[in-house]
Amino acid sequence: MPVYTRETLPKLLEQTVNNAAQVYLFFGERYLCRDAVEKIEKQLLQLPGTVHPVDGEHEDTATLVYKLRSFSLLPGRQIFKVIDTRLFFSKTVAKNIWKKVIKAHEAKKPGQVTRSLSAFLSAGGIKADISEHDLSQLTPQQWQHAFGFAKPDEDLSWTVEPLLTLRSQPDKQVKNAADSAEILIACLEENIPANNILILIAEEVDKRKKLFKYFKEHHVVVDLGVEAGSSAKAQKQQKSVLLALIQQTLTEMNKTIVPAVADRLIERVGFHPVAVVMELRKVMLYIGERQKITQEDLDAVVGRTRQEALFELTTALTAKNLRQVLLIADRLQANGLHPLALIAALRNTTRSLLLFRSLQEQSHFGYTPSMSASAFQNQCLPLLKENSAWKKELSGHPYALYMQFKTAANHPLQQLQQWMRLLLQTEMRLKGSPVTPQIILQHLFFTMLAQQQ
Repeated sequence: MPVYTRETLPKLLEQTVNNAAQVYLFFGERYLCRDAVEKIEKQLLQLPGTVHPVDGEHEDTATLVYKLRSFSLLPGRQIFKVIDTRLFFSKTVAKNIWKKVIKAHEAKKPGQVTRSLSAFLSAGGIKADISEHDLSQLTPQQWQHAFGFAKPDEDLSWTVEPLLTLRSQPDKQVKNAADSAEILIACLEENIPANNILILIAEEVDKRKKLFKYFKEHHVVVDLGVEAGSSAKAQKQQKSVLLALIQQTLTEMNKTIVPAVADRLIERVGFHPVAVVMELRKVMLYIGERQKITQEDLDAVVGRTRQEALFELTTALTAKNLRQVLLIADRLQANGLHPLALIAALRNTTRSLLLFRSLQEQSHFGYTPSMSASAFQNQCLPLLKENSAWKKELSGHPYALYMQFKTAANHPLQQLQQWMRLLLQTEMRLKGSPVTPQIILQHLFFTMLAQQQ
């Protein structure tokens, strides 16, 4: 059977009205999957019926199969919807799930860490009690074998607490994925009651698995994946998805938006489909009966995110624009950003500039400020990446790195070293001086940039 995509989803919805399937698999971006499933449910429930949601963390294939085979006492269609199913996991998708674990840990979201870590262990086919302590007890060989990628170098002792949580909840322990797949295939090959419908939702799937191939051949599969990364192709696809969601959300309340304002909303929120929709709905409620959304409306409700404003601040600093630096720093503090967080952002930027500027001093890398982006990518970058000590700093998009090197070329090493000293002094003043943070920061910026004007 053909695999449906975002472009062909309307065709599937139209077919579902008169010719509903019994089994569906939706995989890809989380919000897009749930949004599509809601639309399918709406079509399916044009006839009487009931939706029975199942959380993937508590998924039990034997129980699900029993319900699919049973005739219900409830009238109409019985839709069994498994959210975040793990039936299609394998170590092929483990690396992507690990990135989500790290992201949740860095955002200090323990519940999400536990959920993602449980999915990660499931992808590796191991139980939460693989070690007595934490994932750091795994040898590099064990980690590679289980998850299919090299074990991270950093300290993993922070996994102790979420692993203890998983061990205390037996219903979340990893089941044998291969056995579960065989049980489900055997069930679906039988004639299950006509009113019973199965919908599976997954963020990650291993397309090489027997279960996925079976679904692709015999049932409805909808691929709602969006290319990740910062390449031009990925960003174009991500923007296309967000613009479609914006248009869909506007249509719900008969609103319109200036195209440039829609672009600005995307810039401020980033590729977070659910956040784009939520923020847009806030703006639509804010304007009331008025139909068109303007830039002023967006600024009043959404405003600049702290990440965007911090980027503007560091950009103004490296451009030696004192007026903009003072203005943006005041705005950030007014919006509740702690002065020490502001110093941390400036320190990270200065440290990167210092590294890139010092690398330019080493002639064997062949960098010159006048070289083109393609020459930098083809000649300099491969030599720079030979040193694993700079792996993290040089992991960005080649053009972004090229622009950072060009920026660093405008700042002498002595100046950047002085900036680091000034930032340290300012941090100490913020922690122990009776002078207001605003004055301390203004003094910092005048000292860093006044002589550059």
